[in-house]
Amino acid sequence: MENKTHPGNGELDLLKQKIQDLEERLTRLEENASDPGIYRTGRFTYQQSTGRESKEVMEEKEASSGDAMESRIGEYGMAWLGNVVLLFGILFLSQYLQKNNQEIISLVFGFVSVALVYLFGYLTRNSLPYMSRLFNYNGHLLLYIQTMRICLFPGSQIIENSFLGHVVVLAVLISLIYLAYRNASQILAIIVWLMMAITAISDGNTHFMLPLMLGISVTAIFFVVRKGWWTGLMVSIFFSYFIYLIWILGNPILNRNLEFIAIHQMGHVYLLACALAYSLLALLPASERILQTQLHPSIVLNGIGFSFLFALTILAFFAESYFMYFGLIAAFCIGYSVWLQLRGTWKIIAGMYALYSFVAISITIAGAFHFPLAFLLLSFQSLLVIIVALWFHSRFMVIMNTILFMGLLIAYFITAESLHAVNFSFAVVALLSARILNWKKQRLQIRTELIRNLFLFTGACMVLFSLHEAVPPHFVTLSWILSALAFFIMSVLIRNVKYRWLGIITVVVSVFYLFLVDLSNISLGYRIIALMFIAAISLGISIFYSRRQKEKSEESE
Repeated sequence: MENKTHPGNGELDLLKQKIQDLEERLTRLEENASDPGIYRTGRFTYQQSTGRESKEVMEEKEASSGDAMESRIGEYGMAWLGNVVLLFGILFLSQYLQKNNQEIISLVFGFVSVALVYLFGYLTRNSLPYMSRLFNYNGHLLLYIQTMRICLFPGSQIIENSFLGHVVVLAVLISLIYLAYRNASQILAIIVWLMMAITAISDGNTHFMLPLMLGISVTAIFFVVRKGWWTGLMVSIFFSYFIYLIWILGNPILNRNLEFIAIHQMGHVYLLACALAYSLLALLPASERILQTQLHPSIVLNGIGFSFLFALTILAFFAESYFMYFGLIAAFCIGYSVWLQLRGTWKIIAGMYALYSFVAISITIAGAFHFPLAFLLLSFQSLLVIIVALWFHSRFMVIMNTILFMGLLIAYFITAESLHAVNFSFAVVALLSARILNWKKQRLQIRTELIRNLFLFTGACMVLFSLHEAVPPHFVTLSWILSALAFFIMSVLIRNVKYRWLGIITVVVSVFYLFLVDLSNISLGYRIIALMFIAAISLGISIFYSRRQKEKSEESE
């Protein structure tokens, strides 16, 4: 009878035979090896390291790491050192020739040196790429310095015509910034912006300094859009606003005197244009180059820098009419925030501009209406911020508005005399804010009642304070009891337990006030009325809770 085997079993037996042959070959190799550090356990081979071998390995690693560090220092460090020394050597030699009345030779030597440094960079581009890059940077610096010497620096200036000198310097800067774009070199772009800042400060003329500031801003924004150079953008914000700061302080680096410039010469227009240019970044759609984690810090840094410099501008030139300028800023920011909310990509930035607009509106109101009347409008502005925050879905705006509202209330009590309209406005705004937040809390995704409870408590306290200030002294207790009754009615209408708690707390406070203050100050008739009124309200509350508890017991049964 023919013996039939499954094909799969035959393949498995063949695989087992191959593994067995392989193990036999490994065994023979181990037996032939004379190294005692190799031994076999089961089906695996292990290498046993002796102490001598570990030490040798460590020494080899240390030697290799030392060689690597030596190579890095020799290749990169010496390249930097050589280029720095070369730069200063050329500059000192050029200056030496000039001091010895060899201006033409100094000029020729300077530009020949620039050409030779560029030539070295070109010749080493394949064999020594890092050295070639440093030669190119060195050439850029030498070209800029030599141009500044013959065009703008006093004492070495060869081009006497001011307009022509400025044109030559600008031509060099534009060429270098184009080279940074073409070679995709963010480092070179930052170096050129530094050159532009030095040029602006060295010149000192308002309508040359501040246009250079705008030039830095515009090119940085262009590079962000085309190259995604966000680090360069942050650096450009610093350079741009530093130029304006030096200008408004009277260029203390050049003049050695720190004071505000006497006439504004429309310099604030350049500042507004610069801030506007950086603000337009928020209109960019999301892409690989435009990321939220990079855009938000840039917008915040721009806002901080602009706010600081605009405050200095107001102090220097517009101390009497500052509220008009803040009104214009507020109008732009609120309009821009609405546009970003409707059409833009970055909703958080829309909330930032909306909040900034309300801060500007607050300053405008304070300047136009003065305190304490301004507190009335500022309190209702807080309610407007709550409504806008609901539309923007911005918890950040709600939190910041809460802080500002409480700070405004504290400032009112500390600095201003009591006005009935302002007192009641704070009470109404606080209670309405709490009601709106509860009504639309899902829209804001608020998971805590802390903010709403703070507004409720503040509103209740302001109601008591407002009544205390507004009504005659012998009616204070009665007015507070009526407010407690109003809280209870509100709790029934909207079915909210927190208003019942406000009513209970108000009754307790009224009783304490009655016994501690009123009983010694008001007449017997008013005392009787107040006591009977409080007794009636207290008993009514007790009956309400008794019936409520009875109804719950019957439902449970």
